[in-house]
Amino acid sequence: MQRLLILICFMMISATAINAQKIYSYPVVVSFNSMCCGVPDSRPVMRLVSNFKKQYKIKRIAVDSIGPMGKEGEYYLAFRLKEMTNAQKIKFIQQLKKIAPTMIDKGSAAVKENLAINKTDLSSRTGITTLRL
Repeated sequence: MQRLLILICFMMISATAINAQKIYSYPVVVSFNSMCCGVPDSRPVMRLVSNFKKQYKIKRIAVDSIGPMGKEGEYYLAFRLKEMTNAQKIKFIQQLKKIAPTMIDKGSAAVKENLAINKTDLSSRTGITTLRL
């Protein structure tokens, strides 16, 4: 009986430790960076998502908003792309790479591919919010 209780306690502690070290893997992430006065507007990315959904008849695109990453409002828009075919994923990433360099009004935007984010590496004030666009 004692061994069973010890085994159950060990399994519960192990499960908690595994869940605490959750790693999120994203095929593409748009990083919004600040130069001095905030970050660029996300409207070009949102317009791209909206147009892409209409063009390919996709109902929803899931994106995680991860932030704040810094002191001036830096954040990530991390796309899962599970609702797209491989060809659509390639086109979507290409379009993101075209618009990111144009987003320079207050800071800059960069596209990062195949990014893994470990939740334990984020600061305590950084949150992950899932948006359904």
